[in-house]
Amino acid sequence: MHDARRTRVPDADVRPISITEEEAASLQPRQNPSAVRIRETAAALVRAAEAPGFRLPMLPETANEAMALAADPNTPVNRLERTIARDAVLAVRLLAVASSSAYAGQPVRTLAAAMQRLGAGAVRDVLYQCVMQCHMFRGDDERAARAQQEHAIAVGRLAKAVCKVAGIDQSQAFVCGLLHDIGHLALRQLREHPALLDCTEAERTAVHEVVHTTLGARIGAKWNLPELAVEAARRHHRFRDWEPGAYSKIGHVVHVADIVADHLGVGAAARPLDEAAAQRIGDLGVDPENLIEVARAAFAAGV
Repeated sequence: MHDARRTRVPDADVRPISITEEEAASLQPRQNPSAVRIRETAAALVRAAEAPGFRLPMLPETANEAMALAADPNTPVNRLERTIARDAVLAVRLLAVASSSAYAGQPVRTLAAAMQRLGAGAVRDVLYQCVMQCHMFRGDDERAARAQQEHAIAVGRLAKAVCKVAGIDQSQAFVCGLLHDIGHLALRQLREHPALLDCTEAERTAVHEVVHTTLGARIGAKWNLPELAVEAARRHHRFRDWEPGAYSKIGHVVHVADIVADHLGVGAAARPLDEAAAQRIGDLGVDPENLIEVARAAFAAGV
């Protein structure tokens, strides 16, 4: 991911807020001016995203329909096949994945054959990955887009590994991990917002960390993503203290997967596993060292 994802800043409730000049003047000198600026800027970006003229990123209609159909276990395979076939880029990508070494390596020539090879359990995950690769991991900076793609796919795969090690249902883990940072798509449209002009680079990074979860949840709802995926987008930084007594297991799982991806250096330079990160892994009932080894082995095998 780009630098806006690297510095871990506790997420916050960034419902629209405003600070009047009188209130700003009354702030105690001992308060950190940078923290105040981060909070004010984060709130300003959320208000901008809520404005009537702001348009959240949208998927092509066919891709959106395909994702919705794939999320429904009762969808007939032939109906999903017909929908995917209407998106040539998506269809070609799905064929390529089904023909890859991860799935026997023999080429398939039809969508029906590709979907049969993948199996019902994998079609949804592969489809979501293909949609993101074909339609969302794009931008002026190809290197940054490629890093975003690598990180998202890694977190999806690691979320499944975390669930497996922790004995948690992993049926939607990949999708939740894959889409956890979709809020950064909306932040691209806000990068020239006036509220950011007075922020340092470090403060911009912090603002993005705070805001991307709110925007990610809104995009997820707009795309009609599974509820668990929307929750993961919203809660993968604050999985425990969202409100008194609240706890998001999928948020915790994706957070841990995010930590491991950072530690392995997927999409960016590797980061040491500090004591706080190890504790968050342990809180999920998983041994940090064991999880790291499982993750390394999975990536080495190309899983």
